[in-house]
Amino acid sequence: MSVLFSPSWYRVAALRPRLRAQARMSRHVYRGERWHVLQDLGSGRYLRLNPAAYRVVALMDGLRSVDEIWRQACLTQGDAAPSQDEVVELLGQLHAANVLISDRRPDIAELRERGAKSRRARLKQYLANPLSLKFPLVDPDRLLGKAVALITPTAWKILTAAWLLLVGSALVGAFYDWEPLTRDLAARSFTPENVLILALVFPALKIVHELGHGLAIKAFGGSCREMGVMLLVFLPVPYVDAGQSTGFPSKWRRMAVGAAGMIAELSVAAAAYWLWSSAEPGLFKSVLHQTLVLSGLTTLMFNANPLLRFDGYYILADWLEIPNFGTRANRYLGDLVSRHVFRSEKAEPLQLAPREGPWLVGYALASFAYRVLVALTIIFFVANAFFFVGVLLALWAAWSMLILPVIRALGHLVRHPALDEVRLRAWTLSAGALAGLLWLVFGVPVPAWTNAEGVIWMTEDAQVRAAHPCFGQSVLARPGSRVRRGDPLLDCGDPELDAQLAENRARFEEQSARFDLASATDRVQTQLARAGLSHTRSVYQDLQARRKAMVMTSAHDGVFVMDSPGDFPGHYLARGAVAAHVLEPNNIALFTVVPQAAVDLVRQNTRRVELRVAGDVWTELTATIRREVPGATRDLPSLALSLAGGGEIGLDPEAAATGAAVALSPLFQFELALPADYPITALGSRVYVRFVHPDEPLADQWYRVIRRTFLKQFSV
Repeated sequence: MSVLFSPSWYRVAALRPRLRAQARMSRHVYRGERWHVLQDLGSGRYLRLNPAAYRVVALMDGLRSVDEIWRQACLTQGDAAPSQDEVVELLGQLHAANVLISDRRPDIAELRERGAKSRRARLKQYLANPLSLKFPLVDPDRLLGKAVALITPTAWKILTAAWLLLVGSALVGAFYDWEPLTRDLAARSFTPENVLILALVFPALKIVHELGHGLAIKAFGGSCREMGVMLLVFLPVPYVDAGQSTGFPSKWRRMAVGAAGMIAELSVAAAAYWLWSSAEPGLFKSVLHQTLVLSGLTTLMFNANPLLRFDGYYILADWLEIPNFGTRANRYLGDLVSRHVFRSEKAEPLQLAPREGPWLVGYALASFAYRVLVALTIIFFVANAFFFVGVLLALWAAWSMLILPVIRALGHLVRHPALDEVRLRAWTLSAGALAGLLWLVFGVPVPAWTNAEGVIWMTEDAQVRAAHPCFGQSVLARPGSRVRRGDPLLDCGDPELDAQLAENRARFEEQSARFDLASATDRVQTQLARAGLSHTRSVYQDLQARRKAMVMTSAHDGVFVMDSPGDFPGHYLARGAVAAHVLEPNNIALFTVVPQAAVDLVRQNTRRVELRVAGDVWTELTATIRREVPGATRDLPSLALSLAGGGEIGLDPEAAATGAAVALSPLFQFELALPADYPITALGSRVYVRFVHPDEPLADQWYRVIRRTFLKQFSV
């Protein structure tokens, strides 16, 4: 309960304050409650006032003293009037926002100190977030005003209809062209030449994006006074200061300003799609494809994502009518801990509108987790190219996201007056929670496993191959039936071979007749005829063996399986081509690959192996390790395990150009035995493999993951 009178009242009672000329007031409605937003046009700062504070500020005309203003507020507001301490606090906030002047002469030293403090705050902000440094360059307000003046209200309607038609039609077209647009996206986008295109296209897209914000602000009567360059992960990106939109009374206009950048970017993406769909392969088509990729990824992952403080965050905050959404969420979460965990009676609860609490709690937790994930991703991305810079960023992330919050929490426990009566309980509960967390991380064994991908395939003798080039003639066995070893399966023919065979048969008969004639007349001719007959016989026998080999037989007992047997007659088969299969459960295996960093764990600490086929992930199967290829290799057993085939393993670009399945890094192959009753119809399917290890604490698992990541990313 606040006290009506303040011991510091005598310091401000005689002041006659008034607002500066650059201060503007606008009325907003948040969740059914009326507020007033005080805006400083010079600095761009804002101050949100509740009705009681607004009535006090409205009386500041430079003629009334602070004491007179407070007394009049008490007469008009009754029990809802602010206390003297609250008026003093309000004056301090107005003074800090630089919107208040009084009848006293300004303190030059204090003004200098305020300027120095502002510069220190900006430097501190830069150091706290080195991944997004801003450098103001120009004032685009006049240019944007001229551009908006050229567009009449009728033209705005025409542009809106044209945008809906353009983007809507592009979305429909992209749905039908989804496969060629996304085929092998990672490999296509991050080749050296495409990375250069990305670096050139990205700033151009961001210029369009930021100009969209600026034009929307001017269209709604605001001003845009700052445009510059922001180093986003050390990449120069243009930006505009859209803070003026905060003063718009209508939340729909504020949301429209937030969405204007994405609207402009989607226009470029839609135009790029239609040009891409009709362009010939080449550099221009690559530029258009990269434009589509960038506009889609940056819009979905960053600009439209409310968990990061970009456009989506401000749109969500305006839609929910919760100003300072992130700050209020963190403060509300701290208040919940103070009141319900520490049971502090002095903690003043944050004033909430109906149904605001769940939004604040959910956002505080989700945004923190997502920021950590994005920071780690950026750190690994940068460190992969610049190791030293990556280490510095990792130290910064550890300081800003782990160490600094702990220091602030300790300071809150030590100094916050709301915990005076429960400080021992707060320390005890905090220490207990920390000890429990450490025990869970370092002392409690939890399930551990190594994930991999594999492909169901067969042994070599299960494949029925063509021994020589030939044309299919007939299928000798019924597909799906059981066959025995040596049974004929397929008959092939070669017209040229048949002609050679007939020719050599006649030649053999001719040589035989010559030999018989020479044997009765001339010994010398007999020797010559014998040599010719021997040569003709060997050629004839070789041709007969080749013709006999064209009848393909089964190498073992099993089930004869063949795709499209009706298409076999007349089909050309190259030498070694697979024509059919003879399958037996004992001859079917699962080949999987494990990274080099995890192979020792799989070898020595695997309790069991679990499988889930890509086409039926809900069914869990059990397998056993049959054998392991002893040495590391970069050759994949199947392209289905690569990124090009839908897997997770990157291919060597040089080898991929020749069609070879060669991985970027060394891998170890394992052959797994499938269950005896596993259906043989899933041949060639990709399988998700889990090698289950003994339970171990999370700390050991995290250490192994970090070590593996360093081995993979930095080769250390």
